[in-house]
Order: sequence, then structure tokens, then C-alpha cells
Amino acid sequence: MARLFVYDQREFPDPDPKLPVDEVRKQLAEFFPELANAEAREERRGEDTVVTFTKRIGTKGLRHRGRPRYVAAVLRRVAATRLRIFELAQELLGADGELDVDRAAQRQPEINLAVAGARAYARENQQAAEALRQLPAR
Repeated sequence: MARLFVYDQREFPDPDPKLPVDEVRKQLAEFFPELANAEAREERRGEDTVVTFTKRIGTKGLRHRGRPRYVAAVLRRVAATRLRIFELAQELLGADGELDVDRAAQRQPEINLAVAGARAYARENQQAAEALRQLPAR
């Protein structure tokens, strides 16, 4: 019986079967900050337990799209970060500068998390750009 964790239509392996679901959520929140207050729903899939994380959707600030205060809030959510995917890419290069496919295969769960983190960061940047675009011209 294994646990699988699902967020944003992607499955992530169980980092440690001994960890409570809330601790796994906290680990994923390092890559997906919006999971800090996410809800977890467990269901059975055959012999496995599937835990689906769903971020809580709030309405605070939605009526103020295009206003400076809303834009500032969106921009604050996009923190400068060093994406793990770039560090992993460097770690997986062999001495000849080629990707070490065997090492990459061994680190697939970590790669999946890094890819998901990069995609989440891209979405946050897209939201920030859209919020800036919606500011009224003066």
C-alpha cells in the first residue's frame, strides 16, 4: 500500500511513508507556496491511498483588480528565487558536459518536484505581469 500525493493534476511520490500528510504538504509548500494552507482529501485507489491537495481560494482583493494595492499584493507573492531545476541540471551533467541519464532516472521524484516548482513560479510571474498590464493608464 503506497501513498501518492496529487496537486495541480500532477502526482508526486511519498517522500517518507512515516511522515504525516500535513508534513508532506509543508514540504510541497516549499515548491508551491500556495499549498501552505491547502486542504487535503484522501481517497483509495486500489491498494494505494491518494492524497489530493487543493489550495483554498479566497476572494480578498479580487474586486480590486487593476488597482495599485491589488497589484502590489500580487507582486509580493512572486518572491525572487533560485529554481532548483537549474541546480539539478548542473548536478546531472557528466564530466563530458552531457546529461547523465542514469543519475537523472534515479532522481526522478526530485526532478518532478523541481519541474513543478518551476512551473508554479512561472504561473506566479504570469499573474504578476497580468496584474501590471491591467493597471489603468494615466
